Amino acid sequence: MAGVDLEVEEGTFLALLGPSGCGKTTLLQVIAGLISIDDGKILIDGLVVSEKGRELPTEKRNIGMVFQDFALWPHMNVFENVAFGLKIRGMKGSELKERVMETLAIFHMEEYIARFPHELSGGQKQRIAMARAIAPRPNLILMDEPLSSLDAGLRNEMRYELVRIFKQLNMTVVYVTHDQLEAMSMADQIMILKNGRCEQFGTPESLYYEPVSEYVAKFMGPANILQIKGMPEKKCIRPDDVQMIFSESIKDVDYASHEIVRGEIMQCSFQGHKYRYLIHVPEFEQPIELVHPDKIPTGQQAMLHLPHQKCRNLPF
Repeated sequence: MAGVDLEVEEGTFLALLGPSGCGKTTLLQVIAGLISIDDGKILIDGLVVSEKGRELPTEKRNIGMVFQDFALWPHMNVFENVAFGLKIRGMKGSELKERVMETLAIFHMEEYIARFPHELSGGQKQRIAMARAIAPRPNLILMDEPLSSLDAGLRNEMRYELVRIFKQLNMTVVYVTHDQLEAMSMADQIMILKNGRCEQFGTPESLYYEPVSEYVAKFMGPANILQIKGMPEKKCIRPDDVQMIFSESIKDVDYASHEIVRGEIMQCSFQGHKYRYLIHVPEFEQPIELVHPDKIPTGQQAMLHLPHQKCRNLPF
């Protein structure tokens, strides 16, 4: 890892986003103290927990961790699993029971206290794993693709539930994912990693609409990389911002800047409430992708409006 320098405010949900092998999990393990650092410092709540030659043990960092494989103790029931970290910290008696039940209530899992992991569904296991992590009320929660093993419907449901819970508890979260939709829908801030370095850091909106590179533009969702044949300059515009038009009677359009182009519909695919199109435009290196509410036959000529203010310049 190198080139990572950031400060995460209390209560922030930070997503580490990038493809496999980019360094997401490595950075998470560095924060947890599972991997030592050669340079720099890591502070949690003002306390230096990592620096060259010195590492505070993981168990003393007051962090909670959630993994994609749940990692529940199979011989312990739900109550015992959630109570595990609290007992290690010395909590017992009525205080322990009250904290466990209070935490289970946040996840609506109170009625499952006597069940064992093999008696729970995948979604229920994930809720218990998260309840165990937050029960001690740590300064920081680290999550390594915790929803990846769930089916699509449950994963979508859990996204919103997790955001609700962490905002309710004002917890700081560092969340690893390779899913840009997951990152955008959950995170306050996103760091995109490339080859162990920070490629861009910011809000979901800034990364989506103002990418600093073609790598970021493509990783944050469908992106048209506009490059006129024979020219080095590149621009990025999102498919939702490309307009298919049927009249050239548009005011204040700069024709010289290629705001208006003509092409041929190569492909049309149904996306539910809209259609996705690929348009071949002779002067551009790549076809242009856009969405439109109506179905139009392939092979038909189309005129496109590429609003200048929606195009982002990219480095060569």
